Amino acid sequence: MANRWQYDVVMGYLDSAEQEGARVVTGGGRADIGTGFFVRPTVLADVTPGMTVAREKIFGPIITILRYRDVDQAVELTNNTPYGLGGIVFSSDEDRALQVARRVNTGSIGINFFASNHAAPFGGRGDSGLGVEFGVEGLRAYLTYQSVHRRPSA
Repeated sequence: MANRWQYDVVMGYLDSAEQEGARVVTGGGRADIGTGFFVRPTVLADVTPGMTVAREKIFGPIITILRYRDVDQAVELTNNTPYGLGGIVFSSDEDRALQVARRVNTGSIGINFFASNHAAPFGGRGDSGLGVEFGVEGLRAYLTYQSVHRRPSA
């Protein structure tokens, strides 16, 4: 983590996850790899939509796994958050993955991978991101528009 404060925040998320019933599949806790504030990459299972780790941005090496019964419920779970910066849809059927991706309320989304494209706009939805970066759309924040009106000459 960048500093002690962020380390403590992430460790607090791990504590709340376990207290709320999530199961640590791998990782969890401090990574003893030298001086600094290192958290072991962690996978949490048995996570439910109401848990803190399912509702908030963690900004740490933690991934949560939520169960769903079908694609409609998966999209509903994905969109049931005030955040929507980026996401990935994994599928062996790329056409179907594209259909799902178009239903996800996120600023950027990848099909079987994720990368940034500086020619395309990048921005979040809801409480994620601040405006739009990259592409022509990212330049608009720096423009000032002016309308000039003239009376036609006789």
